[in-house]
Amino acid sequence: MQCYRCFGAGSITSNVTCPTCHGKGSYWKAVGLRNMWEPCYQCGGRRSVRTSGPCPTCGGTGRLPDVVASGGPIPFAPPQPTPAPDPALLQLQGKWKALGSRYEFVKQNDGYHVTQFNFLGMKVAEGEAAASGGTLRLTLRNPFTGPITLDLELNGDQLTGRAQGLMPVPVTLKRAA
Repeated sequence: MQCYRCFGAGSITSNVTCPTCHGKGSYWKAVGLRNMWEPCYQCGGRRSVRTSGPCPTCGGTGRLPDVVASGGPIPFAPPQPTPAPDPALLQLQGKWKALGSRYEFVKQNDGYHVTQFNFLGMKVAEGEAAASGGTLRLTLRNPFTGPITLDLELNGDQLTGRAQGLMPVPVTLKRAA
């Protein structure tokens, strides 16, 4: 059966803001001792360019599944449920120490709001933590180093794992007394 979104082409074409002139349609050009506006060479002054990519409905094939051997339509797969978090990961509220840092976990809906402090007690990053199965994914936003993601596992009274950011490094957080 032909895809209803791309009409069998396998790709979707759309207009996006021109990446060269940022939607202005022209740019400032120095010509000798004077300056002048010049139409954008990529979009020709139209302020947008056409781009195409694979159709998200059919995955770029142009076709939808027709029929299975039994004669019925192929059902779309339901979304897979996320694994229930380990009950121990639900008890993270409080203060945790790491080398040169302190983290404070505050329960918020089905996750945690996390604040990171440096060794002087100054706030350096904030973010969220969410438990899935036996792991905890901590995503922090630091204005100086950018986003940092920590994938951690609970082992007794410590969280161990790796930080993905500027460079992957091992991390251990211990529950503060």
